[in-house]
Amino acid sequence: MSGAAGRITAKNPIVEMDGDEMTRVVWAMVKELLITPFVDVKLEYYDGTVFRKPILVHNVPPMVRSWVKPIVIGRHAYGDMYKSAEMRIRQPGKVELVFIPADGSAPQRALIHDFTQPGIVRGVHNLDPSIRSFAKACIAYALSEKMDLWFSGKDTIAKIYHGAFREIFRQETEARKADLEAAGITYTYLLIDDAVARAVRSPGGFLWACMNYDGDVMSDMVASGFGSLGLMTSVLVSPAGKFEYEAAHGTVTKHYRQHQKGEPTSTNSTATIFAWTGALAKRGELDETPELIRLAKLIERSVIETIESGTMTKDLASIADPRPAGFASTRGFLEAIADKLHAKIENGAVAR
Repeated sequence: MSGAAGRITAKNPIVEMDGDEMTRVVWAMVKELLITPFVDVKLEYYDGTVFRKPILVHNVPPMVRSWVKPIVIGRHAYGDMYKSAEMRIRQPGKVELVFIPADGSAPQRALIHDFTQPGIVRGVHNLDPSIRSFAKACIAYALSEKMDLWFSGKDTIAKIYHGAFREIFRQETEARKADLEAAGITYTYLLIDDAVARAVRSPGGFLWACMNYDGDVMSDMVASGFGSLGLMTSVLVSPAGKFEYEAAHGTVTKHYRQHQKGEPTSTNSTATIFAWTGALAKRGELDETPELIRLAKLIERSVIETIESGTMTKDLASIADPRPAGFASTRGFLEAIADKLHAKIENGAVAR
């Protein structure tokens, strides 16, 4: 279905969740040059975890040479240290973990530490329904991508806390055992240190489910190992079938300060573009709009072809093989992609 000026019409809205600083600037450029000229879509805007998957480009080889297939990090985006309570201890005394039941029955207590000198303490928590939702989402993603599934923790030390994660993952993978076996997918539980060692030696090609902090750290490690945070996609998938696409990197504060001063920048927009294309392709899939899916794939192909032709931003130019003679500006990179996309559109690629 075509809308105004021959643009492809998305049947239903896409939620647009803006970022901060340089990511906001790049987001606007991507929308201006690659999205709104070709798609008539209602955007519901919010100024507002997660599956993170690297984008593979032939002339940007992984730093970890054994990695030939993507490693996807599934991060549980609830609880742990991100919803913790902390306290500075400045005098001797006991710190206890206390649970006060709502029904008025006797409290439960556990001694954390008997302090005889200054120190620090933190309390963390999680919820069984959230852990179960995370496990179900990981299983659904592994099935959709046909990838083996790992989950890592440290239940040898945190027998109750990490043990709960391990047990819930066991229950959920057991419940979907037939589906996993039919898809040729294996599930493996690993201690976190063993998982790190295996991941570095592996060829890739698996989904690594991590607790919140582990996922925060490992997603950056995997992104760097594959070349750049700018080549890392991020999607939140809920068990209810809701999807949120985003760039995996931060707000690129240094570049934003340069942009504010009117200075040229060379910010890699690849992950931001793939956030748009992921959302457009999923919208097309849900709405049965094949031309929208084809357009999303054309945009992605235009990005990869632009980089592989030697036009790339500074972060990629420094690690590319062969090294390009120079690097493109933030807007110059996007304009080069737009040129390739326009050529494909004019050749009727969306209609095929």
